[in-house]
Amino acid sequence: MKKKLLALLCGAVFSAATLTAAEACTRITFAANDNIVVTGRNMDWDKDDLLKVHILPRNVQRKSEGNNPLSWEAKYGSVVAYSFNDKFANSGMNEKGLQADLLYLGETRYNEKSLKEKAIPARTLIQYILDNFATVAEAKKALETKPLHITDGEPSLGLHFIVTDTRGDNVIIEIINGELKFHSREGNVVMTNDPSYDVMSKIYEYYKEKDLSRNMPGSPGSVDRFMRAAGWLEQLSSDKNEAFSKLVPGEEMTMQARMSVLSVMRNVSTPFAISTDKNPENSTTVWREVSDLKNKVMMFDLAGSPSTVWIDLNKVDFIQGERVFSLSDGEIKHGDITHQFIPVAKAANE
Repeated sequence: MKKKLLALLCGAVFSAATLTAAEACTRITFAANDNIVVTGRNMDWDKDDLLKVHILPRNVQRKSEGNNPLSWEAKYGSVVAYSFNDKFANSGMNEKGLQADLLYLGETRYNEKSLKEKAIPARTLIQYILDNFATVAEAKKALETKPLHITDGEPSLGLHFIVTDTRGDNVIIEIINGELKFHSREGNVVMTNDPSYDVMSKIYEYYKEKDLSRNMPGSPGSVDRFMRAAGWLEQLSSDKNEAFSKLVPGEEMTMQARMSVLSVMRNVSTPFAISTDKNPENSTTVWREVSDLKNKVMMFDLAGSPSTVWIDLNKVDFIQGERVFSLSDGEIKHGDITHQFIPVAKAANE
């Protein structure tokens, strides 16, 4: 058994060492008492990812790209963080409190393209899920019953996905050898990059036996970030911590949970504007996002600016047209930006 675990560890180290400079992100789910569910994700990249947040209305027709695109009508409105000139739907929440994120996974192997099947590029899957489903159970059932033909697309990038709902249910979706693989988890969850989630879970069990609270690895590698996030996640207080409650606005447990998650995401971040000369695999954490699913609030913490902003989905009118707000223009922004979004057409002309 020990030899097998050692082999897994060696394989994980090899995978991390052979990554090119690419998306090397971290995502967690924290399920506290009183039905509080908060997710956090880091966006790590070797350059500005041109982050823009979009408000996307319900009851509109959407269509994926490709030779035989998939079409659907958005059942739910959503707020989604898009990267690279709106080419990647990176992270988002819909009006039902369903949160979905994508992360890099080098082990991904997509289906071969087929002209006979309706196809959707992997970088569009997050938007499809947020448009169509209210819970993890709904999304998983639909994808298992009628699997999508998920293609690579341009630019080419291996991806895997995590979806979380207000009940604290999670599903991790991976595409291994052209087949969809699902990993269902309840409550606290961590996800990073390579190796695949089933292998990473076995490595976690190895580290857990050594008491992660005292033996958390510290490198920026995928396995180390996973174990470090898991070690801190195990120590977060699920109830109000009276020793610090007066530091929290309103002394609210929901705010304590958000800030606890943000603290973990900062701990597993890579410093801003690092030089990659010594280690090209390291990528700067460009931004962090924390979502409170119970209260439907998304918070963005920008690494390049003293700026933390948030969007309250309860205040969003999802009947209006698509609106956008840039968080990659170098300007300092603070506080609630829910009503500062501008129509997409107007933004394109500015």
